[in-house]
Amino acid sequence: MNLSLNNDEKHMIANKIKCISETDIKNDYEMLKKMVTEANANAIEFNKRCRVGNNVVDFFTFRERLETRGKYNINFYDFISNIEEFKKKKFIQTMLTYYETTKNARGLKNEYIVLKEVYNICISAINIFRPLVAVEVYQRFKPTRILDFSAGWGGRAVGAAVCSTAYIGLDINAGLRDAYNNMSAFLNSSASTNSSENLINMVIADAVSFDYSTISPGYDMVFTSPPYYFIEKYSHNENYASKDEMDQHFYIPVFSNTFKHLLPGGHFVLNVNKEIYERVCLALFGPAEQTMNCKKSSRQNNYREMIYIWKKKC
Repeated sequence: MNLSLNNDEKHMIANKIKCISETDIKNDYEMLKKMVTEANANAIEFNKRCRVGNNVVDFFTFRERLETRGKYNINFYDFISNIEEFKKKKFIQTMLTYYETTKNARGLKNEYIVLKEVYNICISAINIFRPLVAVEVYQRFKPTRILDFSAGWGGRAVGAAVCSTAYIGLDINAGLRDAYNNMSAFLNSSASTNSSENLINMVIADAVSFDYSTISPGYDMVFTSPPYYFIEKYSHNENYASKDEMDQHFYIPVFSNTFKHLLPGGHFVLNVNKEIYERVCLALFGPAEQTMNCKKSSRQNNYREMIYIWKKKC
């Protein structure tokens, strides 16, 4: 693969696809806060298509999201660097022709937006966890301190901030270090809290080896959406040879350890696919006590996700 794009070029491309300003994210955050306040007062359910809050996530982490590898073990930058080769694949060329002649015939979308949409359809759509979905979870269970051991693109952190709930997010992807520093600074400056301590803490750390007993005064919710079997390959993540290996060296130890240190009466909340739920979660925790539909667009065609919830006995 031709990896000739430098960081400046990657930033330029990311900005061509999603041109989001600081003013945009401030407005987006305030709109999200207003929606949460109104929902609390009037028991309103959010529209599953609502994208409020997404700009905050994208502003800080979209650039790194484009580094995530999907089918053919390529990321979006690989795709556009080698687009002439990929045009030789009939289904990709067919989709590009469809955009040129029909969907984007008026040229309202620039070439990078078109290529990203084709990449989403033909290779892999790397989605965020929407802040509004996180807010629904927080409103239902009302945690005081959340542990997210696979913090990803930051959607659950944004949801915690607008709910004024303490949040600790870990992720092994070192490429997110600057994004996390900038995102947490923005969220802490925007959050409504009387505490002198930071409400939102996001750190680069390995969920497998992290010492969860050091989190003081403890956490009463685990809420995360961990990597799925080989669907997406994130930068700096461990590569596992098989599903069994990923079960034994990632899911089982991390799920067990984080549940062990969850405060009694707290909630263990996982957004995983059915296969992980059946292979790992049932053996560890038994059937989920509650479930929620995960309202987000699918990673792959006919792909459906649930949020599974267990309550730790007092």
